[in-house]
Amino acid sequence: LLEKEIAGFGELFRLKSYEEIGTAAILSGAIAGVINGRAVFCIPGSTKAVTLAARDIIIPEIRHILTHASAHQR
Repeated sequence: LLEKEIAGFGELFRLKSYEEIGTAAILSGAIAGVINGRAVFCIPGSTKAVTLAARDIIIPEIRHILTHASAHQR
């Protein structure tokens, strides 16, 4: 479904999850990518997971992510 995967997102999400919840992070999967020039994030549905992804990964890198996404617009 993704035109381009943002490969490091899932890896970083799992690392950040491990820092917060320990080995239970093995069950935490996340992926990000680009569809039609838009950034798309698939993260676990818990509020803690969403907060973690937004606070620690997405918001700090949003400009870079959006630049990357727009470069892959159809």
